Amino acid sequence: MIRASKEIEGLIHMFLKEHLGRYGLEQIDVQVGSDHSGEPALFIDAYYRLSQEPVQSRSILQVLTQLRAELVARGETRFPYLRHHFNEKQQVATGR
Repeated sequence: MIRASKEIEGLIHMFLKEHLGRYGLEQIDVQVGSDHSGEPALFIDAYYRLSQEPVQSRSILQVLTQLRAELVARGETRFPYLRHHFNEKQQVATGR
């Protein structure tokens, strides 16, 4: 796979750190490739250390939609596929 441009990669890093940093986000890898239908795509892997703050599922799900909107606003046409890699002992918040 190919790396994304420094501008796009920087935008993704800043955005994810701002929105997910509280969950122990410590590494982000961004690569360019083709998705399952052959369309150009961004493949983003977010790695987290164990955090004392339970992960809110809703915020994890919403961040992709928000990131996509930010990328489109900057002229990025590739769809971002975001995979989260949490510590196996990470707690997830229950309830709403």
